[in-house]
Amino acid sequence: MEKEIKLIFEDSNILTVKSGITVREIMNMLNNDQVIALRINGKIVSSETEITNDSYVNYITIASRIGRKIYMKGLTYVYLLAVKELYDDRAVVYIKHSLDKSLYTEIQMKRQVDYSVVSSIKKKMKEIIKRDIPFRNISVARDDAYEYCKSVNEEEKMTNYSFMTKDSVTMCELGDLYNYFYYIMPASTKILKRFDLTYVSPYGVAISYPIDNVVPKFEPSPKVLEAFKKYEKKLSTLGVRYAGDINKIICNGKIDDYIQKNEILYDENIREVVDKVVKDKNIKAIYISGPSSSGKTTTSKKLALYLNAKGYDTLVLSTDDYFVDRKDTPRKPDGSYEYEIVEALDIKLFNSHIKSLLSGDEIIKPTYNFITGEKEYKGKAISLKENQILIVEGLHAINEKLSSSIDKKNKLKIYISPFTPLGLDRHNHISTTDLRLLRRMVRDYKHRGYSATDTLEAWKGMRSSEEEYVYPYQREADMVINTALSYEIGVLRTYAEPLLYSVDKNNDCYEEAIRILKFLDRFLTIPSDAVPYTSVLREFIGNSYFE
Repeated sequence: MEKEIKLIFEDSNILTVKSGITVREIMNMLNNDQVIALRINGKIVSSETEITNDSYVNYITIASRIGRKIYMKGLTYVYLLAVKELYDDRAVVYIKHSLDKSLYTEIQMKRQVDYSVVSSIKKKMKEIIKRDIPFRNISVARDDAYEYCKSVNEEEKMTNYSFMTKDSVTMCELGDLYNYFYYIMPASTKILKRFDLTYVSPYGVAISYPIDNVVPKFEPSPKVLEAFKKYEKKLSTLGVRYAGDINKIICNGKIDDYIQKNEILYDENIREVVDKVVKDKNIKAIYISGPSSSGKTTTSKKLALYLNAKGYDTLVLSTDDYFVDRKDTPRKPDGSYEYEIVEALDIKLFNSHIKSLLSGDEIIKPTYNFITGEKEYKGKAISLKENQILIVEGLHAINEKLSSSIDKKNKLKIYISPFTPLGLDRHNHISTTDLRLLRRMVRDYKHRGYSATDTLEAWKGMRSSEEEYVYPYQREADMVINTALSYEIGVLRTYAEPLLYSVDKNNDCYEEAIRILKFLDRFLTIPSDAVPYTSVLREFIGNSYFE
């Protein structure tokens, strides 16, 4: 008689099944289109995993951050297979980057991408999803994986395999397509019913996936898309498109030189802002905003230095000094304080101070005491002189609520974020969010004593606030500054890797830590010695000139 085991689910349901049942079979039994993966005894496992003992089972739904990533990876693979079945080797797909809660992709083919092409791909994707094709993980010898990539002209993947030390590679099979993704895939295509494709340009297509069970309409900020493209073009002149290109530079002993070139590219963004201020004499205040760990502090202070060099005096204000007293701070549904929304700031006082400064009047700037939760007025009175530019930096700085008292012609709104066009390969993009998370994790540990677990747990709530209160306002920006440095992941790996290994395997953040570790494994480490003290990266790894 075959051995039977018990599966104890998080909702208290208990199933008695035969030993050796696979996760895919369990999910078919559940028949729940919200569940995209399962956590067995505290660990997310692939759909081929066999269960041979009594186990505790948790659901990974598409509403969770991890579930969305699995959904997105699976949908991306369906998209690749659809293009292959339609156009075979006449079309090459590149998964570029996240954009407006979607994935921006480009297709290179003889004919231009138009609405009919997008419609055909969407129809083919629906057919593939209906076929209920399983995603299968297969272990392939590294040399065989190398030869396969060579046969399909995916040279950057060949480069990646040449830097691997393992003898085998876990590839994912979908139909007759083989690929590598550094995370778990869905059990089969049938769960990926909700999606949309949007025509963007004669080569650009956006893939949208469900967020909170709704597939959002793709409405990108043209300036953000341009920031990606602009940096991508600059990197291509340096011969860099993928992680393997950076690794080659390291192996050739030329990384110090490459770092300096990257810093020059970043500084060019600052010079563009300065040139605009010099040409437009009406600009009296510059507002700099961006999500967490985008480099607002360094960017604002470096901008001040560049303006100083052009003969302008500057006054830098941080919106963090204008928090309302803690007793007046908005609260979340669970009763905790909500610091991430614009209403956590004393909007009336802030506008009053800005208006006074631009009118030539004096103010006494507050300093927020994070221990007592109150504003303190201990500094001297300050005013804005005739040839002085006001620089305001903060999470919500470009929100119109913080500058409503200022005439539009007198202010310049700048949105910043590390928009990296660098990819692991043509089908695995590097998430701007992951880059910011790495920055935040390293800074939290070095400057605040927080563990990786602390950062990962706080990040969930922070991301939710950014989606609602920061990203929508990027369209209000007059300019966008890209603070990404294509070499920085190699530097951040040195600091972040040991922190991530410290995350307890029983913690809910463990899978996220493992996912990031697998991602970091594609980058060779880079010593921080050659990173200039004025670099935006120093804001996170320490020893910044601007501290």
